[in-house]
Amino acid sequence: MIQDHSGPEPVVIGEVDRSGAPIAVYEGAIYLHEGRQFSIESLDWENGIARARETEADYYTRASSATSLAVLEEIESELAGDCVRARGRLHVTSQATTYRIIKRYTHETLGYGQISIPPAEFDTTGYWVYLTPDLTTRLVAENIILEPNDYGPNWQQQRDIARARDGFRCTQCGAPERDDREHDVHHVRPFREFESYREANRLDNLVTLCRSCHRAAEAASGTRSALGGLSSVVHNLATLYLMCSPNDIGVLVEQKSSATRAPTITVYDYAAGGLGLATRLYDLHEDLLYGALELVRDCGCEDGCPACVGPSGEVGAGTKDLTLRLLEAMTGQEAGPEW
Repeated sequence: MIQDHSGPEPVVIGEVDRSGAPIAVYEGAIYLHEGRQFSIESLDWENGIARARETEADYYTRASSATSLAVLEEIESELAGDCVRARGRLHVTSQATTYRIIKRYTHETLGYGQISIPPAEFDTTGYWVYLTPDLTTRLVAENIILEPNDYGPNWQQQRDIARARDGFRCTQCGAPERDDREHDVHHVRPFREFESYREANRLDNLVTLCRSCHRAAEAASGTRSALGGLSSVVHNLATLYLMCSPNDIGVLVEQKSSATRAPTITVYDYAAGGLGLATRLYDLHEDLLYGALELVRDCGCEDGCPACVGPSGEVGAGTKDLTLRLLEAMTGQEAGPEW
């Protein structure tokens, strides 16, 4: 329950379920209601009450979360070209960790804040697509997707030392590690630029980052991600096809899923038990991929925007082109747009 405390008496202005609360009404969030802005001043998690006050901010907030999925049951699957589509039951663990304060219009990051809410765990329904081994091998050879890096035999040791040195906190936003997920360790100077793994893995070249800040650091250094661009465009289109709120579904891309052992994108209902949305997307699989291809191909932006693969300032240079090539390969449309 979201209460407006701008006046003499609190007024209920909205409700959000517990699964969606961590990314919508955390302390410090800007909450929109009927075109008006409200700042969330406090959140009583136990009693389910968020205190809000009307404001006129020139920024908005965006929560970041770390999500892990476990496939409980695969109900149906089918080979679709060089991909496999599947649907089934999933167990989702999602922990909101930090939020960004983003200036309107320019979309520049003004700062970060921490979110202190227990992780959300629930069983739901999902739809996922993964690449066949042959397609994966070809896309890796063409540098459209990347193989997981082998950072050498001393990597795990150096990684653990770096995390301990940084107090098991993100050096960018200060978010602490969770019990069920360690932070990432980032090479300040890219690993590929060194001749020796020992030089690349020196502690002065390593920093501890949460997943959100790690993605931002890779984007800033020009790291390109076709899978990341695919995640953005699929999320945008899925909400249109389903006529739902962006918060009703979650999207996760994995370079190597523990369930499929392949590059995988999963769309799941962000509600315990499921809402039937992911099942609908399974039926719309072909429309979704062809629609994504058309959107990226026809978008007038140069190298990414919020409507397609994500804002150019948040994705690496070349992400739009790589995402387009990935979608062409997944749909078998590499020869041209005749479809």
